[in-house]
Amino acid sequence: MHRIRPSRGVAALASLLAVATLAAPARAATYRADTVTSITDPKGDVTDENDGPLTEARADVTAASVEYRPGEIAFTLNVAQPTDPRTDSNWTDGDSFALWALDTNADQDPDYIVTLVSVNGILVPGVVNPSNMEQVLCFGSGTFDGTTYGAVISSACVGNPATFGWGAGIYYMLADGTVAIDGAPDGDTFAGPITVPAPLGPGSGGYWLVGDDGGIFSFNALFAGSTGAIKLNKPIVGMAADPDKKGYWFVASDGGIFAFDAKFHGSTGAINLNKPIVGMAATPTGAGYWLVASDGGIFAFGDAKFWGSTGSMTLSQPIVGMASSGTGGGYWFVASDGGIFGFGDAKFYGAAVGSSFPVVGMAAAQDGKGYTIVRADGSVVNRGSAPLAGSLVGHTLGRPVVGVAATF
Repeated sequence: MHRIRPSRGVAALASLLAVATLAAPARAATYRADTVTSITDPKGDVTDENDGPLTEARADVTAASVEYRPGEIAFTLNVAQPTDPRTDSNWTDGDSFALWALDTNADQDPDYIVTLVSVNGILVPGVVNPSNMEQVLCFGSGTFDGTTYGAVISSACVGNPATFGWGAGIYYMLADGTVAIDGAPDGDTFAGPITVPAPLGPGSGGYWLVGDDGGIFSFNALFAGSTGAIKLNKPIVGMAADPDKKGYWFVASDGGIFAFDAKFHGSTGAINLNKPIVGMAATPTGAGYWLVASDGGIFAFGDAKFWGSTGSMTLSQPIVGMASSGTGGGYWFVASDGGIFGFGDAKFYGAAVGSSFPVVGMAAAQDGKGYTIVRADGSVVNRGSAPLAGSLVGHTLGRPVVGVAATF
């Protein structure tokens, strides 16, 4: 095996007979056949490029997983001593990288390889075909949350397979030029098989993503209108769903409101704001909504009540969106780094840190026991009971995504 640098800066392997053979000793792997597969790997089985033993915790794989979602596939990898690829000099320009191999025809050879590299401090997943490692088939969305390396790709990029096997590994370049290698599962077979998920039913929940021009992307949700063809005075920065009328509102950065099959309850369009509006959330009755500014200041309209704000706090990152807890008794704010602030009865279900793309909005799950978080690249993170109905990973966006609203 050896490493090359394909076009557009994405590192990959030029020859990989099977990720499963990266570490020679055969050991039992723990995994199950489903839409989610997780495997573990014992510590202490790192080798160099000549299969000589190495002691290198930064390349010692301990666990990995694959989740087949509607329209996308998500990968994770854990090592004994993780380092941040965006700041670790050993990851510079593709010198080190995580990888996942997919066997889509059950012949125990990889048909696609997903690599996660750091390019100028930005995490970039790329998909290549082992038969032509110089051509990147598509790009995805990469993360590192301090513990886990992650990548999400469009399933269409690998042919939307009905089932596939997989393996994971890491190449870690040391300062002296030695490459430390480990992979999972050990042995000569891939983990899996993992199968395509069943389509979401109408009652499973869904969401809309909105661009800064008001263009709408629907995922298991009905289209009710957009401002995509309207010349806006200020860009759209967020949206909220109306639980009463089954439509939605858009909010612009000046607090101007655009209603689609939803009632107008007021705006800050005529108010001189200290900070721009960045998001909104609706009350459970649909008879009111909150607008939130980038400092976490709150404006309440209709039957929306004030439950707290970050207006007096010094924030490390600006607030970019909010969501209602679903009872009318609380709400969450989300910051651009994926940090969550809860007020009233809004409980914490997890953050969305670690991406090179900023978070831009959030929406609550139907039962209020979770939330959907969206990033500017159109990638979606679901926490708690919120469904994963798809995303824009792998798509070329004409305008950045700025918000999300969930169906009721």
